[in-house]
Amino acid sequence: MNVLARPWRFWGGAALWGGIWLALLAGAIVLSVLAGLHSRLPGDVDIAEWVQGSLFPGMGVSRLVRAVGSTEVVLATGAAVAVVLWVMGLRRQALLLGLGLVVLPFLQHGLKELVDRPRPTPDLVELRAGFSSPSFPSGHVMSSALLYGFLLYLSLRIALPSILRVALLGWCAFMLVVSGPANVYVGVHWPSDVVGGYAWAAVLLLPLVYADQVMGRRRW
Repeated sequence: MNVLARPWRFWGGAALWGGIWLALLAGAIVLSVLAGLHSRLPGDVDIAEWVQGSLFPGMGVSRLVRAVGSTEVVLATGAAVAVVLWVMGLRRQALLLGLGLVVLPFLQHGLKELVDRPRPTPDLVELRAGFSSPSFPSGHVMSSALLYGFLLYLSLRIALPSILRVALLGWCAFMLVVSGPANVYVGVHWPSDVVGGYAWAAVLLLPLVYADQVMGRRRW
């Protein structure tokens, strides 16, 4: 009975994962369309003003998070992590991470050019950093969410010394949580740009996690 139930459990799991992914994709597409039609969405200005007027994350933390979370740094960091995973014998995870890193810049650039949303202007927010590309989605958030989301998953999935696991979990959680507010704090993104960055990162990340789950299972 258990043997016969496994295929049904597999397809049931695939349907659940697929449903979640399609919901994320639909949400990301709708948000992208809205961002393409409007330079800002309801609540963007008010939330940006509130974040910029708060003490956290502040300029020091924001600069650190943006430096670590830039697409170029994320690609370099991710490539180094993939090499380490390969050396550790975690070749499936290394290849999946590498695949995500290859797709990331093309998807990010394509979305930015397609949506072509203007950046926040100094009459609405205080600009505290520079920029060189369209606003939606936030590239810093999208890149950080992909890499550190995958590493957060791995830290819970693979065998690691307790102190290393805790350190990795803490750093990944920090980057995932602070990346959004940091980019709003410096005035280079609207909150909806940040949400778009998280959403598109999740669209890219979820298939990688699912593939690792499926390939890691024993055959029926």
